[in-house]
Amino acid sequence: MPPALQDRPDVAVFNEIGVIEHLIRHSVIDHLPPGMTYAHFELLLAFTRQGDGQTPVELAEMMMMSKAAITNALQKMEALGFVVVLADVKDRRKKRVRLTRSGSEVYLQVLKDMKWKMDALREGFTDKEFHQALPFLKSLRTFLEEISGSTEPEAASRR
Repeated sequence: MPPALQDRPDVAVFNEIGVIEHLIRHSVIDHLPPGMTYAHFELLLAFTRQGDGQTPVELAEMMMMSKAAITNALQKMEALGFVVVLADVKDRRKKRVRLTRSGSEVYLQVLKDMKWKMDALREGFTDKEFHQALPFLKSLRTFLEEISGSTEPEAASRR
């Protein structure tokens, strides 16, 4: 008799990842200023990590969002003063998104407001524990990236 679904380790791992993501998302949401959404915060995070100047299409791909969803988010962020959307100087048909000082400041303020939570996290776990978790998580992410665009059934069985 096969194990019950809730007893399978793959199901348990994805359940834990889902709960962790939910807790992190809501922790961030609790610290966002009025009018700002979690998607806006994720875009500010992307600009901080990768720099700004991407096109909306590039941002949509990077954020795994549709072009319509990214356009909507950027319009709202522009209205809040977090980004500006400008014509590309080389190709006027394209737009480029730039982070504003206000966008950078609101991002830093959210991090500052959450600092005590990050400090508690670092006190609750050692660097060694985080390092030990990384190889499996990276391998799992890479595997999922590889099969996410594949239509080939046997692609899921290769590693």
